[in-house]
Amino acid sequence: MHILFTIIGLVFLVLDLKKPSILKMTFAYTSLFIAIVAFKFGNFYYEIIGFFAFFPIFYLLIKSVIKKERKNKEKLQSLDDFKGKTAIVKKDIGKTLSIDGLGFVEYNNDLWSAKSVDDKEIKAGNKVVIVSRENMILNVRIIDNADK
Repeated sequence: MHILFTIIGLVFLVLDLKKPSILKMTFAYTSLFIAIVAFKFGNFYYEIIGFFAFFPIFYLLIKSVIKKERKNKEKLQSLDDFKGKTAIVKKDIGKTLSIDGLGFVEYNNDLWSAKSVDDKEIKAGNKVVIVSRENMILNVRIIDNADK
């Protein structure tokens, strides 16, 4: 019986690759999990009960992971909202063209890679303004009269 559950799981995995959905993914993972149970125990009743017991568990787990990924994606898309906001330098930012050009800034309790748009060194503790971003790197400029 474990071969049947393995085949069902693989079929749903292939179908999910063509057009992803939570339901197909749930069927795939539950079937593959039950295939392992069937191989280990070989009891038909355990397999059927296990399938119906674990299906909602896998569904909720997959749904929560996808929801978290969507939130992360939305967070990355809203990075342009950072423009003009201030951040604190946590690791010195070197000159832009040097090897040590990248530093780190803290904005909104998150740590971001940062580089200076003015080609100036910026020491840790200084306040900077976020000018723009390139992928996951924030371009910053030191704020005049920033306290250390």
